[in-house]
Amino acid sequence: MKTVVRTTQLLVLSGCLSALVAQDDAKVNFEKDVYPFLKNSCVDCHKAPYIKEGRTRPTKPKAGLRFDSAFGLVKGSNDNAVIVPGKPEESSILQRTMLDEDHDNFMPPKGDALTDDQKKVLEKWIKQGADFGGWKGSEEARPDDAKDTFETQ
Repeated sequence: MKTVVRTTQLLVLSGCLSALVAQDDAKVNFEKDVYPFLKNSCVDCHKAPYIKEGRTRPTKPKAGLRFDSAFGLVKGSNDNAVIVPGKPEESSILQRTMLDEDHDNFMPPKGDALTDDQKKVLEKWIKQGADFGGWKGSEEARPDDAKDTFETQ
């Protein structure tokens, strides 16, 4: 009887470990797993140009970076690419969220910081190649030469 119980326990433990490994290897879905927290934390400052109430000139995205579209994330900011597929350590979109909150380059500067779990999901998505799947996001003010994937850059 002890052998049956022990075998059952080992099978259950093995199944749990297999599920954890499979879950860790699961592909991150940008639209479902990443975009919701980017939208909540980043899009207010990084979206297509718009007319703010009481102004006549459009408000442009901070640093020229758009988080509301695949082509905007592929293009990056005025300075450089913010995502280096497969290399989270070189991707400023992730690295800036990991700085001390009082650092000048910490993101997001307003609102809630990304949680540790959100940073892990973002890191995993970048490690997996930063694939947007079918998500394109906003097409507003899309340049003619814009790319929606990193492979075609």
